[in-house]
Amino acid sequence: MGAGGDAPPLRLQDVVMLVGLSLFVGSIVMLAWDDPVPMSSEEAVTGQATLGQGASVDVEYSVDQTSVVTVRFQIEGQDEVLTTEAVAAGSSQTYSFEMPERGAVSWSISVSEGTGDVDVDLKRGMLAFAWPPLLGAALVGYSVLLGRQNDDAPAAEPESLDAELLG
Repeated sequence: MGAGGDAPPLRLQDVVMLVGLSLFVGSIVMLAWDDPVPMSSEEAVTGQATLGQGASVDVEYSVDQTSVVTVRFQIEGQDEVLTTEAVAAGSSQTYSFEMPERGAVSWSISVSEGTGDVDVDLKRGMLAFAWPPLLGAALVGYSVLLGRQNDDAPAAEPESLDAELLG
């Protein structure tokens, strides 16, 4: 340790438990955390991701006053997909864009007047969302199994120390 103290070495069980719990809890929080982003007429809401074939980007938006909302999607190396729609005050609309092939996609959502909220969801497939918490749970289970094996192992008898005083 830095101050000259002594710390026992970390056991494999403790490291696996820490990594597993971090992966499990972190992935659950990241999957559940979904707050809408505010948008205004001064600045567009933009984003980008790399998605596989069959994945989709779902954009749900609502506006505070009647205005025109423009949604742009651009797949790397392809033409831009542009959707412009008049939206009534207080109403919300959803637009979905499906990826025809694997690649990087960027999007932009802008409103002509007033303010509103945008919620963008990436639908990558169930396997992409399921493996991080499952891997974390498996590591926690393995750590518990290691702990039980260590508890079941017979305790080593302490060796007696004999000292001889030389005079």
